[in-house]
Amino acid sequence: AISFQKEMVRLSQVTGKSLANLGGMEKTISKLSTTLGVASKDLIGVSRMLAQAGLTAEQTRTALAALAKTDLAPTFENITKTTEGAIAILCQFGQGVGALEGQLGAINAVAKKFAVESGDIIAAVRRTGGVFKAAGGSLNEFIALFTSVRATTRETAETIATGLRTIFTRIQRPETIEFLKSFNVQLSDMEGNFVGPYKAVQRLSMALNKMDPRSRAFAAIAEQLGGFRQIGKVIPLLQQFETAQQALNVAMNGGNSVSKDAQTAQQALAVQIQKVREEFDQLIRKLLGSDAFKIMTTSVLNM
Repeated sequence: AISFQKEMVRLSQVTGKSLANLGGMEKTISKLSTTLGVASKDLIGVSRMLAQAGLTAEQTRTALAALAKTDLAPTFENITKTTEGAIAILCQFGQGVGALEGQLGAINAVAKKFAVESGDIIAAVRRTGGVFKAAGGSLNEFIALFTSVRATTRETAETIATGLRTIFTRIQRPETIEFLKSFNVQLSDMEGNFVGPYKAVQRLSMALNKMDPRSRAFAAIAEQLGGFRQIGKVIPLLQQFETAQQALNVAMNGGNSVSKDAQTAQQALAVQIQKVREEFDQLIRKLLGSDAFKIMTTSVLNM
């Protein structure tokens, strides 16, 4: 209880609000920990990270509810790393904390259906999500394309993310768009704007499926998109578009997967024990915060 209070003081220092004004946050943490079976000490640390990212108290409570459920989902490593990824998603794709649970649910759903881990997707988002969004892509589309490469090559998330960043940067260059026109691949719309990274990969995939992978034309297109260093990411990205489409469908339909997994996790004995422990911890925190206890402690310390 004393350790929890210390963390609340640190949260007060970060937000500039008094402990009394943070009472709503403490109630939210207590409610989530006792109803879901998630450790309150983890939730208070996550709250401080969200506050440091510039979220308001109300936004922090909304994000906290979504992140607490991921701690019970089978595909996420730990809530701290998930929070770092959530902050990256909020900053890069800008859909607000109200969409966060659905976005994390999409990651969870894809990780359960394909040979890719939630931690890999989050690591890739942190490295390449901003470039993908700037090119006109969405989070679900990024998840789908990353999954198609990761599930095929099994290279590390960092390596794939670096390769995709190069590809998505080069694919929208005017010289690349003009180069691909000679192969009847149109990557711009009627107004001359880039069609977006996902649709661009789709059109390239359809065009290259008609080519012999050993041909000079195939090699020239692959080199133009990623260079020789990233050739190992370009080829599976373009050849495994069917996998990407399947992953996109799963992501679009998996927005509530973390809520379902959190509900299923309540059957576990470990979660039930954790809920009882959190109820006891909450009781001790109430005793610690009572006026009588404060007076007694202050008297003893003064003596």
